[in-house]
Amino acid sequence: MKIMLLVEELGIGGLPNYVLDLARALNAQGDRTLVAHQGTQVPAHLDCAGVELLGLGDVPSPDHALARIQAWGPDLVHVHLCSDSDLLAALLDSGLALMRSFHDYTSMCLRRGRRRFSGDRCQRPLGWSCALNGCLIGPPQPGGRLPRLMDLAGKINERGMYQRFRAAVVGSQHMGRVLRINGFSDQRIHVVPYFSRFDQQAQQPQPGGKPALHGRPLQLLFAGQAVKGKGLEVLVRALGEVTGDWRLVALSSGPRLASAQALAEKLQLSARITFIDWLPPQELAKHYRAADLFVLPSVWDDPGPLVGIEAMAFETPVLAFAVGGIADYVRDGQTGLLVTDVSAKGLAAGVQRALDAPECLAPLGQAAREWVKHHHSRDGHLRALRQLYQQCADPVHAHPSLGLIPGSLNV
Repeated sequence: MKIMLLVEELGIGGLPNYVLDLARALNAQGDRTLVAHQGTQVPAHLDCAGVELLGLGDVPSPDHALARIQAWGPDLVHVHLCSDSDLLAALLDSGLALMRSFHDYTSMCLRRGRRRFSGDRCQRPLGWSCALNGCLIGPPQPGGRLPRLMDLAGKINERGMYQRFRAAVVGSQHMGRVLRINGFSDQRIHVVPYFSRFDQQAQQPQPGGKPALHGRPLQLLFAGQAVKGKGLEVLVRALGEVTGDWRLVALSSGPRLASAQALAEKLQLSARITFIDWLPPQELAKHYRAADLFVLPSVWDDPGPLVGIEAMAFETPVLAFAVGGIADYVRDGQTGLLVTDVSAKGLAAGVQRALDAPECLAPLGQAAREWVKHHHSRDGHLRALRQLYQQCADPVHAHPSLGLIPGSLNV
């Protein structure tokens, strides 16, 4: 099949890496893929080897973008992120087979994160009640200073267009529930757990296992964007309350990085925390392998961050808050440590739990690797998607009553 993967931009974060990895994996299965993106540049840190790219950022109109898409002749367009309502309308009118993977809340929330303030975890569907809850006032445009009025009607329209796509794919049970409360039919929702780009590592035990903790610090690892929701500052603050010997490597970049570094300095933790910018996969793998515990301190309902699955492939258990899709794979006392108190104090208790019983980490890590092996394999992910591609591209299934693929997980 000829499959086009469409994203708004290839930037930082887990989504670009996932889409590029998916393209390579589909190509290896005999499909032909193209990654179409609405940006004009691709960052140098992204590994685009073996991936055919199509830039749409320079086209003058959605009709021109559609013409460029149609010229490639896809059997199916798999949208991963697009909020351009004119382009979505053009795609729907074109008759192309369309499906959408929902990796975040962009199409179901004016604020993208379903949170209005720190600690908020909104459970409402997108609707006119959003105006009553103060969500019409949004942050300034990039480079601007004044708050802006959000387009609620436009966002509702965007969601409505995606409800007309032939299938909606999510990576976690949590995201399936979010789609359901937003009016997506059960028949169109398919849970396909993410695969780790290090899934081959999960197929065999860690050579020699993790070194014993006796006489050395607990090695902690964080990898993620330095934005409020990802919780890097919460982690730094939590470590200030922990008793014991530990070291943290924070692989991060973003607008809150300077604040996290300043907080570490203020709490006199700078000597124990190493901040490192984004790394290529080979270098990242070394850090996953060396860590005793991966800390995933997302304080919002993170739909299903890939970094936790990646760490688990290296027999590194995960400490995380019980939010969003994280609980799908971080099982407390089984594959990692789950914290229900979403605060620096709660996270500190989780780190302390690991420090006080370090002998538990190796068994957790081994179980974590087994979990990734059986639930987040590349082959299983591809098998489910390719089956869905075939069904969506089949004209018989173009009717809105498109049903579930046998064996897919309904939420």
